Amino acid sequence: MKKSILLLLLSTLIISSCVQKAEDRTLVVAYSQEIPNLDVQKNTNRSLRDMLVGSVYERLFVMDGEGIPRCELASSYSFGEDNHVLDIRIRENVNMHDGSVLSPEDAMASMNRWLDSCAQASDMVGGNRFSIMDGALHIESENNLALFPYLVASSPQAAVIASEESLEENSFSLVSSVVGTGPYRLSSYESGVGLTLSRFEDYSSYGDGSDGLWGNKDAYFDTIKYLIVPDSVTRRLGLETGEYDFINDVMSYDIPELKENGDVRLIGGEETGSIALVFNKKSDLGGRLWFRQAVALAVDHDALMKACYGDYGYNLHSDYMEDHQKIFAVQGDPYCIQDMDAAVGLLKENGYGSEVVRILSSNNSNLDRIALALKDMLEGVGMKAEVTILDWTGFLSERSDPEAFDIFISAFSSVALPQMKLYLSQDYPGWFYDDKASSYMGKLNSADGVEEAADVWQEAQRYFWSVLPVVVPGHYITINASGSDIGGVIVQDGNHFWSAYREE
Repeated sequence: MKKSILLLLLSTLIISSCVQKAEDRTLVVAYSQEIPNLDVQKNTNRSLRDMLVGSVYERLFVMDGEGIPRCELASSYSFGEDNHVLDIRIRENVNMHDGSVLSPEDAMASMNRWLDSCAQASDMVGGNRFSIMDGALHIESENNLALFPYLVASSPQAAVIASEESLEENSFSLVSSVVGTGPYRLSSYESGVGLTLSRFEDYSSYGDGSDGLWGNKDAYFDTIKYLIVPDSVTRRLGLETGEYDFINDVMSYDIPELKENGDVRLIGGEETGSIALVFNKKSDLGGRLWFRQAVALAVDHDALMKACYGDYGYNLHSDYMEDHQKIFAVQGDPYCIQDMDAAVGLLKENGYGSEVVRILSSNNSNLDRIALALKDMLEGVGMKAEVTILDWTGFLSERSDPEAFDIFISAFSSVALPQMKLYLSQDYPGWFYDDKASSYMGKLNSADGVEEAADVWQEAQRYFWSVLPVVVPGHYITINASGSDIGGVIVQDGNHFWSAYREE
């Protein structure tokens, strides 16, 4: 069962030689979600990745439109010893924002810091670290490394390459400066307000511009200003008056009006992530399977997604992976349809009393509306529930406390591999872990390629549906909008403006 919007979509609006470009060289982008810091290796914030990854920072590999990793800062890579050894050569003569030239030592320091930050990556390499051998990055592992480039190219904790000097000596502290290799450099940042990028004149371009995310980056705009504008009405009005050139997270109720506005271009795309109700397995209620089953049966998936997105912008299915990742599609979720009678029966059978279900949510992107709708559904089957709604920073702090909630609600960005789903990590808030889950994660990490990983996932997904670390009611299709004079925006793996331009 699907519910989606049909919008004009150009994944990459390609610059044509016949297009005449205006002289206004500043692009103003209004984003809904605040960015808590600038450390993309540690922070999974979608907005932060959109702002910095690819434009300011670059990675060794990026994903193409077919879901295949391509070289970006890597010039080549090779496997040895049945995929237990990986060697990566770095592009030569790549300029960095501090005036230095990218070295293998910069790449090694960056990748080892990322391994310290990203549990999935560390698990995949078996806790080993990169060294330099014959001028190339070199790593060995008892595990199969065939899928490692996929992880580097798509991890929500971005595997970006920075100058060694800009990284803190303590790999677990936040970066104090931003020095990358991208076509833009960070010129200012104010917490809660936004950041400004300026064009890097010495950018080391490569490719012929035909390769999408991993090709040449034109950097037409001199300046890109990102503003944090949480209120959807303010974003829409700012776009209509020309104050903003691009806005993200267009609300459902704004779409009919914007579709009629000839000065606005709606930009939709494929599923870019999912909503998840994450159970706290350390809490008295969240740790009980019958409780998780009762919640799953009480939920009306369509009503939850509609509470957030209205009539547009979502698909209904409970796979953990997104719809375009067809190789990972699985059928057979036993809890995908609401059954209130069964939920009531489970509660009575297991002696549910007057325990209050504590629901935690941020106020970002209407997620609080899902929390309130969930409260009503749980009360509809006889549970008592309360909702705590915080700003993003407060939410991140509260969900790290296992004593503070039973369920939290969050959006999770699309990832290339199932083992990259954060809520399947035993250290991620929710704290899901058992021996069988660990076995599946091990098999996924050691797979010889995506086809073998897909075979493992068929069985793993059904297991996770049975034990319910989370409930996934649906997947969101991010809908953005720009002025009709803005072209060249790439909406694959986020929103990217390094080749954007303004038409005259």
